[in-house]
Amino acid sequence: MSALTAVVSSHLRTPHLIVRNIRWRMPRTVSDRRLIFVVGAPRSGTTLLQRVLASHSKLFSIQGETGIFSARNIFARDHFKLSKEDTSSLFVQSKDIVDFFSRGVGLLESRHGEGTFVEKTPQHVKHLRFLVKHFPEARFIHIVRDGRDCFCSAQSHPNIPQRSSVATFARYWRSCICCASDVEDVPNVFTVRYEDFTAEPGRVLAGIMASLDLELEQEPGQLDPTKTGKDQRSEFAHFRRLTSSISSETVARWQREMTHDQVAAFELIAGAELLRHGYKLHAST
Repeated sequence: MSALTAVVSSHLRTPHLIVRNIRWRMPRTVSDRRLIFVVGAPRSGTTLLQRVLASHSKLFSIQGETGIFSARNIFARDHFKLSKEDTSSLFVQSKDIVDFFSRGVGLLESRHGEGTFVEKTPQHVKHLRFLVKHFPEARFIHIVRDGRDCFCSAQSHPNIPQRSSVATFARYWRSCICCASDVEDVPNVFTVRYEDFTAEPGRVLAGIMASLDLELEQEPGQLDPTKTGKDQRSEFAHFRRLTSSISSETVARWQREMTHDQVAAFELIAGAELLRHGYKLHAST
């Protein structure tokens, strides 16, 4: 199922709520809630970064994504891994999508006891300008990974429709990168490269934590892979590396797994964005 088909299908389940969906996505609410958004193109390392951040004693997260700001029908699904009753109550209390999200995070925080919520939905990178405007007190961590490696990684993930072809994925990756570039000068947006993080995880994570006004926790370590033991996502093949120590093992995998024609097709579409983030082009050499 394509991404567009999935969106249309989600709205057809409750056609009487289409107008409300539209209205909710034109919010007047500006939330003063402090939280952290982790965003990036598919298979850029957002789950890894979410897990590492949530290992900090002053941060927490849920095992999954909210996907609230995507185009899918917000009223046809549960959110935040809350009960249907909790979700229904939030819908009644809220006046728009920003208010709903802010209230949902508040409920999670009240039940967690303390700590700042870390939200991870990769595709929210497509809505960064909106999120920066409506959550001015939030921090945004944008992780960038070589799009060719992202494409290779996406081949093992069943829920990424853009993986169907090199061209389709390259266009989507380029779109994600461009959306993030629109707000790269905003002070509360921090960009990190996956390759740098996996090469020197301690140094790079310390920089990320500093951008959040927090210190890297050494004991117990945020980089300890055993902390993922309770993360049910590690049971799936496409998240198996969550239980391993952070390494550069999969960096430049595209050189082994993509054909010359595939690389050329990707670089023709997204070469400028690859170069902009320090990745060398290969097909033209």
